[in-house]
Amino acid sequence: MAEQSQERPSTADQRPVAVYPDGSPPPDAPPGDVLAVRVVRILAGILLVLLGFRFILALLGANPYNGFVHTIYAATWPFAAPFYGMFGYAPAYAPRFEAYTLFAMAVYALVAWGLMAVLRIRRPAER
Repeated sequence: MAEQSQERPSTADQRPVAVYPDGSPPPDAPPGDVLAVRVVRILAGILLVLLGFRFILALLGANPYNGFVHTIYAATWPFAAPFYGMFGYAPAYAPRFEAYTLFAMAVYALVAWGLMAVLRIRRPAER
């Protein structure tokens, strides 16, 4: 029995297409809700890491006039400010335990978790 070999067409000329001509996404593209959950997770992760840096720098009494420390404090202040003063005030130039920063981290983590849970809710398929 002789084996017949079939030539496969060359794939060198084929390039992946982001969207089909009819406007539909390719079958391997993640659904919009999955992409939205990923975006929320990444943004929340970045925010929580920055707030964590702020907490550690304040706990160690970092010099606020240092460029890196100032950048972290300035970037995170809009997110920590709503919680400032909840647990009393501490001197700005001494090592301090910023409980309000930890509380802000917990609140933003819960908000992100809730938003991701809402985004995961799938609508019934249209018939």
